[in-house]
Amino acid sequence: MSYRILYILPYMNLGGTEVHTVELIKGIRDEYDVLLAGPDGPGISLLEENDISYTSLPGLTPYNIRVYKDILSRIIRDYKPDLIHIQGRYEPVLFSKKISPSTPVILTCHGYGNAVSPFDYMFTAITGNRWGDRVITVCNYDKELLLKFGLNPEKVSLIYNGISSIDERKPLPYSISLKIGTIASLIKRKGISYLIEAMSLITKRFNDVGLFIIGEGKERISLESLVNQLNIKNHVYFLGGLPKARCYICNFDIFVLPSLFESLPVSIIEAYAEGRPVIASRVGGVPELVIDEVTGILVPPKDSQILAKAIERLIEDRDLRERLAKNGYNRYLEDFTFSAMVEKTRIVYRDVLK
Repeated sequence: MSYRILYILPYMNLGGTEVHTVELIKGIRDEYDVLLAGPDGPGISLLEENDISYTSLPGLTPYNIRVYKDILSRIIRDYKPDLIHIQGRYEPVLFSKKISPSTPVILTCHGYGNAVSPFDYMFTAITGNRWGDRVITVCNYDKELLLKFGLNPEKVSLIYNGISSIDERKPLPYSISLKIGTIASLIKRKGISYLIEAMSLITKRFNDVGLFIIGEGKERISLESLVNQLNIKNHVYFLGGLPKARCYICNFDIFVLPSLFESLPVSIIEAYAEGRPVIASRVGGVPELVIDEVTGILVPPKDSQILAKAIERLIEDRDLRERLAKNGYNRYLEDFTFSAMVEKTRIVYRDVLK
């Protein structure tokens, strides 16, 4: 009889945490019985496409703690998991252990949105030490921060994100010579406003170029307003939160992720896997993923002028684009494959369950 694993997601968007979780479940369900609990949201389409069993668990807020705990208690009572694996947030670790003290709990830390505030890392370390059986980090940057805040080194495992190869490609119906693309939630920490500002500089030199933004979020209206203010609406295309967003990366000549903070972004790995040259901010765990001038170009965050110059450099130098793309693809094969991530996670599961 297979062990049962309950996965808990704190949100259900179409972002990197959701993609990571779906990829992981696809890889381990030949050995384990799996149920995923999380709030309603666009990410449910990912679960349906991949035939992943799902049950509704609302996102935790200060106003629904009792309801959250009652629903989680029912899920754990009915499903009787042998292991609980929580993605992204530390709070469900405490609730899970209070509900079922004998069930081992693993937390995967995907980084937090505010690089300045240490509190999320501090509380993750405290929670991991007291209630968690293992903490997985997706980059060394997060691991070192958690160790700095006192996480027991014996409880932490570093497992880089990995993705399966892309088996479907979808064209974009735009006849533009050079396409710049990004996949990101439209929230401030993704830095899309700086990419739009960079685009306003680029279009002064290059006319037949377009920026394609895949993603949705609360900043969309203000970003569209910025595009109008800069008078570049004929060069910037908001495509929304497309399902299977990675299938559109093949259209991009250059992939850009201008984040203000990141852990280890899945979207860059997806761009590598599709052989696209990458420009990204030098923040968080990104330098572990992007080797400057080898697999991509790193730029400082919040600097639209330097970002524009980096993009213009790739526009003008096809050989450089091709070299970065080739090296990025090789780096994907060496360090960020689906099989490597799954096998390392299996080892952690077996260790915790024994």
